[in-house]
Amino acid sequence: MKRLINIFFALLLPLAVMAQSVSSNADQLLRQFLQKLEAKTLCSAFTLTVSDDAASPITYNGKVKMRGERFCLSMLGNEGAYDGKTYYLYSEDTDELTLTTPTQAELMEANPLLFARELQRQSVAKFGSSGKRKDCYVVELIPNNLAAGIQKFVITIQKSTLLPLEVLVKERGAASTVLRFVDAVYEDQVPSFVITKPGAFVNDLR
Repeated sequence: MKRLINIFFALLLPLAVMAQSVSSNADQLLRQFLQKLEAKTLCSAFTLTVSDDAASPITYNGKVKMRGERFCLSMLGNEGAYDGKTYYLYSEDTDELTLTTPTQAELMEANPLLFARELQRQSVAKFGSSGKRKDCYVVELIPNNLAAGIQKFVITIQKSTLLPLEVLVKERGAASTVLRFVDAVYEDQVPSFVITKPGAFVNDLR
């Protein structure tokens, strides 16, 4: 579950701080998108499809609320959240709620802004083709160092709302992951981004 949460946010937010490495039009787009994520709460259902050359694709369904670096996510009957200080992970199978203060390495995996800052130093971004779709922007992020295993990010954003529609990450070989947003909206309300489960066993590792 934690790995899937990390995959989710690693996919979603390289866009947030890529503005310095793109053209002026793309720069403006990415800055506007980041401002939206800071000022509004992104609420969406999603599908997360993981593929590689050794097995058939696997698709997971879930829901997410996100504002800036904070998020709450439900998937596979479990929940994860980050309130800017504490990382919460609830397992429905064991009825256990784990609380941790993330290390820098863990934040690099699960925290979108920190992940993106690192990626910024080793990527080139450009506009891609939206094909027959004229209602969206496509931004491609190409890491300079392919030794890391990431070949390309492709992020699709709706023009009229700046809502994310799809994120694809292509790894070496046939491995790829696709995140598709379903019925995404921006809301003004700020969730607590804290998980509480009365009666659950609390494993406080902070």
